[in-house]
Amino acid sequence: MFSFSDGSLFNLDAVDLAEYSTVVSDAATVRFVCYRPDGSSAIINCTTDGIIDGTGPLADFQTFKFQSFTGLTRVEIPTYGWSLDNLMVSRMVPEPTTVALLLIGGLLVCALRHRRRS
Repeated sequence: MFSFSDGSLFNLDAVDLAEYSTVVSDAATVRFVCYRPDGSSAIINCTTDGIIDGTGPLADFQTFKFQSFTGLTRVEIPTYGWSLDNLMVSRMVPEPTTVALLLIGGLLVCALRHRRRS
């Protein structure tokens, strides 16, 4: 399981997955269970190709990209027997329009208080 320790929302962007080893090259299905703040969840199953393309003792990683898994509170990976590398997540940052609206609202509140005092 992973999440931000401060509870920030994040997006699951991409991950590199590989079979367990070059000796056990069976295709592996890795399940990601993604949780959102409203209590809903989504499941992603990623299956490796089961082919060791590279040479040497290193695992053969494939990149899986995710586009619709945004605004998550945590992700659990309840499966085993695979290798994971380069897990990429990004913090949710408010859109510029949201920040602008908040600033305008704050300025209006300050202006109204100043006007009432005068």
